[in-house]
Amino acid sequence: MNRTFISELEELVLLSVGVLYPEAYAYSIRLEIKAQVGKSLSLASVHTVLYRLEKDGLLSSELGGKSEKRGGRSKRLFSLTQHGEKTMQDIQNVRQAMWARIQST
Repeated sequence: MNRTFISELEELVLLSVGVLYPEAYAYSIRLEIKAQVGKSLSLASVHTVLYRLEKDGLLSSELGGKSEKRGGRSKRLFSLTQHGEKTMQDIQNVRQAMWARIQST
């Protein structure tokens, strides 16, 4: 069985991209993680993880339209690749199988 193993932070970022698509960009991902987990991350940390996941083939990105609100700059929008979706499904399956094996006391 060939699985991709990722860190907890990478998993949170992948999940956030899935939740926020098609508006998944670094700042919105940062806010989503803060709202759901209570973990404050720097924007630089989020960018680092996003680019690593993209390099590993779990995410893809494209530039969105320019915005006056952002001083005429474009957002880099992220989406899950097929490999990213499969990795998330594998993670969910492993976790569910392990939770099912926990015996109540």
